[in-house]
Amino acid sequence: MAGKSSKGERTMMQERQRNSARSARLGKRLDPDLKSWLDNVIIPALVREYLAEIKQQNRLATTGPSEVTCDKGR
Repeated sequence: MAGKSSKGERTMMQERQRNSARSARLGKRLDPDLKSWLDNVIIPALVREYLAEIKQQNRLATTGPSEVTCDKGR
């Protein structure tokens, strides 16, 4: 049944589309100066913080003790 989506998947897709349309309308109502400030200051700061957090999580994941064992010799 490839290509068919369940009712739940369709509902989720429809909700995403509504949220996207809602966001687009909101963007049109924002003051241009506020939107510019968000786009040039706030959003890049949030992205930098997110990337730093992910990098830290990856570093912790690779420096911790490994619990993986090998059964090759058995």
